[in-house]
Amino acid sequence: MNDTKKLQKLYNEIFKDALFYGDSFNMQMVAATYMAIAMRLYKTHLTDEEYIRMIESVMETEVKPYTIKKTKDTIH
Repeated sequence: MNDTKKLQKLYNEIFKDALFYGDSFNMQMVAATYMAIAMRLYKTHLTDEEYIRMIESVMETEVKPYTIKKTKDTIH
């Protein structure tokens, strides 16, 4: 498996976990927690210059919201 496929697999797994946590917690709490973890990992493994460049890159990158799939209500 190449690095691109590995990264996509990891992204999908972590995103699935985030949605799972969103069922029990406010989604902003989930997102803030992931951001805090990410920032700590970056700060630990990057030089100060690399960290600043990464932050700038994140701020300049446009992202699209994900689509929330609504399930059909069932009548019991």
